[in-house]
Amino acid sequence: MEGNSFLEFGNTVFEGGLAVFVVETAMIVIVLTLFKNMIIASLKKAAERRGTSSADTTLRFICGFVNAVINVLMAFLILRNIIPMRSVMNTLLGATSVLALVYGIAAQEAFGNLVAGFFLAIYQPFRIGDLITLPSDNISGTVKEITLRHTIVSTYDGTNIIVPNAKMNSAIVEDKHIESGFFSRLIVISVSYDTDIDFAKKVINDAVTSLPEFIDTRSAEDIAAGLPAVNVVLTEFLDSGIELSFRVSTASAAMAYPFAGKVREAVLKAFRENDIVIPYPTCTIEMQS
Repeated sequence: MEGNSFLEFGNTVFEGGLAVFVVETAMIVIVLTLFKNMIIASLKKAAERRGTSSADTTLRFICGFVNAVINVLMAFLILRNIIPMRSVMNTLLGATSVLALVYGIAAQEAFGNLVAGFFLAIYQPFRIGDLITLPSDNISGTVKEITLRHTIVSTYDGTNIIVPNAKMNSAIVEDKHIESGFFSRLIVISVSYDTDIDFAKKVINDAVTSLPEFIDTRSAEDIAAGLPAVNVVLTEFLDSGIELSFRVSTASAAMAYPFAGKVREAVLKAFRENDIVIPYPTCTIEMQS
């Protein structure tokens, strides 16, 4: 009788009693956890065989999805053995039409983010670690993580921006991932109309190439042909001067901003040393007596 009493203890709350509930819960947690770890381990081995960064982006998303699905399944299997929870679940399933409508709208948004996350993970418009820009939202930063619901973008300021996957999937995104091994930045400067253009181009070349961070992107054929390390081009005739443009390269987009500042400073000093004038708009007023 005492044994039966022990086994039947809590049977008004738990299906089969407290002892059975504890054993079944432990079995559910152990089995599903082992199953989840096996799936994730298999996915990681497959990603290692591929050996690509794109696999890492997809892997992290799929692992998060598997983890969420199995955790939900685990919770459902445990809660179904709690007798009072059955009535709660039935109540939720039999909710009013208003509640069902609200739930449907919320689920639609969540499902849309989930589907968009799958597209982002599978088709790889950008990958974890890429520097991206969303021009319409003025967002720039490095992709830190792609979850089931949102994409985390780490900005230059050290903050994280949480963007819903549906937004990322529909927005115009500029991916600044460097395939060539360097990042190019345009520098624009103007000189007065009485400046010797060839001499100004030489001064710019000497100033830029003297910087230790300068990267020469010329090919062997370009060097053999005698092309300059910095290709300075006359791009515009302005009201007050002539516009000269050239590109400088850095190893990453993050280095481009400070290096561009050093380039402008070096060119400014070189212009002053060689009496090259950077013009500015002037206004002449004639007064009649």
